[in-house]
Amino acid sequence: MKALTNEMADVGVGTLIVFIAMVLVAAVAAIVLIYSTGELHQKAIITSKDATATIATNFQIENVVGDRVNSTMPGLQPGIQSLLIRIKPEVGTESMDLRQIMIILNEHQFLNYSNNSDRVNAFGASIIRDIDGSFTANYPVLNSGDLVDINVHALNYTNPILVPRQTISLYINQERGASIHLEITAPYSFGIDRYVKLYP
Repeated sequence: MKALTNEMADVGVGTLIVFIAMVLVAAVAAIVLIYSTGELHQKAIITSKDATATIATNFQIENVVGDRVNSTMPGLQPGIQSLLIRIKPEVGTESMDLRQIMIILNEHQFLNYSNNSDRVNAFGASIIRDIDGSFTANYPVLNSGDLVDINVHALNYTNPILVPRQTISLYINQERGASIHLEITAPYSFGIDRYVKLYP
């Protein structure tokens, strides 16, 4: 008996198989594209939030004053024993946590916040104006409109931070936002004043 052949049917079945394979490939590609688009969208949102926070988080140094008195030796000392750095967050700044700030003095002394400012390698803070009551010694958070004095003590009271005509380098690095750098040069003489204006 002679077998029947139908070349048209064979071609049709082959075309159908190829078509189904193309549909499957297109479906897989569509799923991958949709997933990638979602991932990129999420990353774009996170990046934009981080960029906005970085731009919006900044503070301004109002002034820097040197104090020639310390608690261990009586009277005025010949050199600056501690720095009082008055800062305020810029308008629109997000909350700033002083525990996330590092102060670098002369590029080798690294200071972190402590509610005990007499501790070695630490700085303290005294609130001057706290509009919303968010600042405490254990949770030193600043918001727009607040004003605070950062206290930086000499590591060794017999070795002052500054003497007349000396220049020091001061960096204030924050978790977000720009780093602030100051070069502070002491005046030729401190005279008989306890507090010496160093900046501006």
